[in-house]
Order: sequence, then C-alpha cells, then structure tokens
Amino acid sequence: MEIDPFVVVENALSCSKKVSVPKRVVSVDYDSGADVLYVKFRDARIVDNELLEAEGLVLASLDASEKIVGLVILSASKYAEKC
Repeated sequence: MEIDPFVVVENALSCSKKVSVPKRVVSVDYDSGADVLYVKFRDARIVDNELLEAEGLVLASLDASEKIVGLVILSASKYAEKC
C-alpha cells in the first residue's frame, strides 16, 4: 500500500499527545513490508525515544537536549485516514 507520508504524519500527530514538530523535513522513508514510516527533521544523534500515543505506535526520536529530531510511526497505514 502506498501512503502519503505527510498525511500520515498529520493524522498520527492529531491522534497523539500534543507536541510541536519542526516544519522542515530532511528525509522520509517508508518500509512498506513493515508498514513503518521514518521521518527525520534534522541530522542529530538520537539518544532516546518518547511514546506519543497510548498504543505505542507513534514515537518521537529525541536528541541530547530532548528536542524532537524525528518520528517513527508503526502501522503507518492506520494513519492514512483520520482517527
């Protein structure tokens, strides 16, 4: 299934706890076999991840300053539609 990564990010964030993510996207990668969307907002060393919703499907990748540098969205096709 092909997905629109920007729609998936918008929908996933609307279903998650409210966080502010950078508007600039450095890279997007979708693994269709695993149905996982990776979004990178800037190049930085990831030191931790934070769950953004109860099911554990949306994770924020954090740098040493606890700023969001990326998102990992599991079961990404679930977020192709609004929740």
